[in-house]
Amino acid sequence: MTKRPRRRSKNVVTMAEVANLAGVSTMTVSNVLNNKPSVLPERRRAVLEAMDKLNYRPNVAARALASAGSIRIGLLYRDVENALLGAMLVGALKASARFGFQLIIRSYDETKPLDDVAAFAVSEIDGLLLPPPLCELVSFSGISAKLSIPMIGLAPGTNLSDIPAVRIDDEVAAYEVTHLLLEKGHRRIGFVKLPGAMVGQTRLAGVQRALAEHGEVLEERFIWEARPIYEAGLALADMVCKMEERPTAILAGSDDIAAAFVNVMHRCGLHVPEDISIVGFDDTPIAVKIWPALTTVRQPLARIAEQATERLIQMIRNPEQYTNDVIYIPHEIIQRASVSERPLQD
Repeated sequence: MTKRPRRRSKNVVTMAEVANLAGVSTMTVSNVLNNKPSVLPERRRAVLEAMDKLNYRPNVAARALASAGSIRIGLLYRDVENALLGAMLVGALKASARFGFQLIIRSYDETKPLDDVAAFAVSEIDGLLLPPPLCELVSFSGISAKLSIPMIGLAPGTNLSDIPAVRIDDEVAAYEVTHLLLEKGHRRIGFVKLPGAMVGQTRLAGVQRALAEHGEVLEERFIWEARPIYEAGLALADMVCKMEERPTAILAGSDDIAAAFVNVMHRCGLHVPEDISIVGFDDTPIAVKIWPALTTVRQPLARIAEQATERLIQMIRNPEQYTNDVIYIPHEIIQRASVSERPLQD
């Protein structure tokens, strides 16, 4: 008896159909899927647009059934100078090694982050780890619904509407460390937001809540923005140093920013913490490598990344059990030498 050839479902779009619509070869489509740098930008754009129009999705489920060693997890990053990346890499690598998965890291262009996410998502990876602010951009844009691949947010500043996440409660953390400054007599407090990320607004809300409970407000002139890298902190600290009236304490958005403030204040002839107290965020290695050592909020980034990677692996292995949940990791206020008591009359 002659067997009939199996019919392909009408709903399944092939790579050849994508290539035909985009006006390129199937090899070019394959190269785009694998995010090969040799593809010309206009051809890459044509392929991605064709995939979107045809609703073409690589068979992620089929790849997930392969052996664990063949499954690859992608991590996108922006600032290589940021200590956040190193800590997250440690956690992600630890989990990946334990489960026998491969970890693929790739930088993204901040001028076209969603394009880079889309291109990475359709390459030969089975899940995506998204640090801030990328995870927030992806969630708010709605692009995650179009990408047939599990993804999870690392340390976003707020809960994400359509992506699971692992994070600390930034609002509570900022509230608690501001409360510490208030208890030590500080009333003129400066705050450094991280731009382009919800964490800036979330922490700002915590600072304002603590001040309001003491009948104080956060003055607009004492709210600044800086990327979480040392160089950005230097430029901002130099400006603050030249102010006629400075805050008596500053809560920075990262330890790198805080370390830059300590450096610049010393060069300006100010003493930390006698003249100005400085608080960091994250408790990265630089917090104890400078003098005086930083009071900071310990955000266990390696643990966050490790748990997020474990959760992502579960999502890849059991896609039917997908839930948009949030895992909260405890934070801790670490008191060191960069904060001192302040007379209330100041």
